[in-house]
Amino acid sequence: MARTDALARAEKMYLEGFPDPATATIEDLREAYDQLMLQFALPENIEPVEGEAGGVPVLFVTAEGATRDKVFVWFHGGGYSMGSARGFQDLGHTLSRAAGVTVVLPDYRRSPEHKFPAAVDDGAAVLSALVSQYGAGNTAVGGDSAGGGLALAALTILRDRGESLPTSAVFISPLLDLTASGASVDEFDGKDIAVSRGSILNIGGAYLQGHDPKDPLVSPLFGTLGDLPPALFMVGSGEVLLDDSRRAAAAITASGGSATVSVYDDMVHVWPLFSAFLPEGIEAADEAGSFVRKNLGL
Repeated sequence: MARTDALARAEKMYLEGFPDPATATIEDLREAYDQLMLQFALPENIEPVEGEAGGVPVLFVTAEGATRDKVFVWFHGGGYSMGSARGFQDLGHTLSRAAGVTVVLPDYRRSPEHKFPAAVDDGAAVLSALVSQYGAGNTAVGGDSAGGGLALAALTILRDRGESLPTSAVFISPLLDLTASGASVDEFDGKDIAVSRGSILNIGGAYLQGHDPKDPLVSPLFGTLGDLPPALFMVGSGEVLLDDSRRAAAAITASGGSATVSVYDDMVHVWPLFSAFLPEGIEAADEAGSFVRKNLGL
């Protein structure tokens, strides 16, 4: 399949994969999102394992040949209201294969039933528990979209507590600013098929329920991003969220840390979700996996 055909297929899945949000219930939207991703079946010999970490349900996904002694904790996207570990198991498997380690997918609490700070409390609890269990040197962390914001916020919580931090962090199309103040919001609003200024503000309304969107545990770009592990940001060149990655990487490096931004031309939001047929999805997963392997000493 040609690249353009594959990209068109991914865009079509985004555009046609959801019921009308004006009439759909949150459960309808959640089910549609999960089913969109569950179209991509895991290999027959791969069976995710349910568990818990820090009192939060998690799903362990280990690709063939990947070690179970090191973990890559991955917070799924979905605007804090959708997405699940089960729905993201294919992405988990893709990242496990690429990184050569077990991927842990937390089922953190979602809005609107559970408003801020439920999700970030769960994120910090999971990450702290897994770092303690496996050792900081055997742990990496990351997330996509809202899950990227959750991962970064959880890292700052552990840092401020004086706890050990994972070796590295990966962020794919992360949502790091619920005020939607990035220049790329203005540039690509209405052109990005997955994310808009309006959708960011809607996400904030459901999750925050009146809380300040500039709280650094909500929008990490408004916090201090020093003393964090090496970070890799990956984002599409036409994404509304492009500048979230750029600003975060700049803040980390300005504070003496290490951060890079890898921009993929014309890719849809969180394009590695479509790695089953999108070559750039595999390419991005492999880049993330190489980064994690390097920092885990594999």
